[in-house]
Amino acid sequence: MPAQILGWFVRRWQVEVTFEETRAHLGMETQRQWSAPAISRTTPAILALYSVVTLLAKPLFEQGLVAIRTAAWYDKQVATFSDTIALVRRYLWYA
Repeated sequence: MPAQILGWFVRRWQVEVTFEETRAHLGMETQRQWSAPAISRTTPAILALYSVVTLLAKPLFEQGLVAIRTAAWYDKQVATFSDTIALVRRYLWYA
């Protein structure tokens, strides 16, 4: 039972990170629409954009094209969504 609870938590954490990244980088929950139908259309579009960025980045990561951005006060070992979206933007701008 404890292993099952941990498994559920790990799966939930991945979903939480996805929603946090869409809020921080794609503007989810900051829509300016006033009607419920408009909001109902925008949220799935933003989540689809998140998926498209992720799918575009996968082959770029496999080619070793990712540059993990760091700062003097923050050293990270793996790419974040911020790094991923920057990689996809650079690729689309120069492709």
